[in-house]
Amino acid sequence: MDNEKKEQPQLTEQLAAELIATRQKLAEAQQQLAAAQAAAQQQAADEQQLAAHRYGQMVKSVEEFIDGRATVADVVKNISANVAQNDTLWKGALVGAAAAVLLTSNPVRESMGKTVSSIFPGLKESDGQSPATAKNKE
Repeated sequence: MDNEKKEQPQLTEQLAAELIATRQKLAEAQQQLAAAQAAAQQQAADEQQLAAHRYGQMVKSVEEFIDGRATVADVVKNISANVAQNDTLWKGALVGAAAAVLLTSNPVRESMGKTVSSIFPGLKESDGQSPATAKNKE
């Protein structure tokens, strides 16, 4: 019985020491988790800011093209330079959107028609119709 009374305080001290050590480990883990969460939030904010900057540059490039201050090659170059290699979905969406804007613009279609006509002079007939249009009228 005396032995048990002597061992009980030692056991209590040992359990208290283990509890303190476990609480310290828990506090360290919580600090690490909080630091990781803060780093992830900062990274997400940085990525969002970078994406907004890239979007602004691409919109500016398309606006410059519409105003006649840039070529299609400049727009495509700007878009490809601003999109990361692993962002193929966004690259495809942005290139598609830019192509849709560019191809639905009358000045763009006219200038593209002139460019194609200058490269392939046989495509344009003397009355201003394309060969396909002339065949459809016959």
